[in-house]
Amino acid sequence: MSPFEFVVVLISIIIGLGITTILTGVAEIIRSGIRPCLPYAIWIVLSFTMHIHEWWQSYQLRSIEVWTLPLFLLLLIYPIVLYILAHVLFPSEKGKFDSNRYYLEQYPRFFTITIVMVVISMFQNIFISQLPAYTQIVHLVVLALLGILLKYKPQRLLIHSIVAMILLSLMVASLIFTQDDLVIR
Repeated sequence: MSPFEFVVVLISIIIGLGITTILTGVAEIIRSGIRPCLPYAIWIVLSFTMHIHEWWQSYQLRSIEVWTLPLFLLLLIYPIVLYILAHVLFPSEKGKFDSNRYYLEQYPRFFTITIVMVVISMFQNIFISQLPAYTQIVHLVVLALLGILLKYKPQRLLIHSIVAMILLSLMVASLIFTQDDLVIR
């Protein structure tokens, strides 16, 4: 087993736990007959997409030749926070719940966790992947959007739906425009 394979196993397990949490939560929503509000449904899709993207991106770590515990721990933080986001997306009590009320009560947590993930991602991109700071514009847009919403705390689901769609669009666009990252060689 190569050092990369050894390291990526734990990252994959954590990402797998997050995906399991999301799929279990979606299955529970379907089983309970809950109709999720639009921004909540988009956040579920966004979180799932982020998990898949992080798992796919973990293959890029194969180019790291020397592994140290601090580097490994630094790379492990993002999947851990991603798992926490997946867990917070769904209520702890099973059964029916009002998705509008749940979303409006929980969105500050979603946003705060996502802000933490964006900061971690920027840090990893700049210091581990050696990407120039100017390539982090999308990250800054996400930070600004979520920061503004956290400051003003709007309660209109339309605003949240628009922002969630923007975030999902940015995620999909980043996947499309970084096609080299989508190919395993």
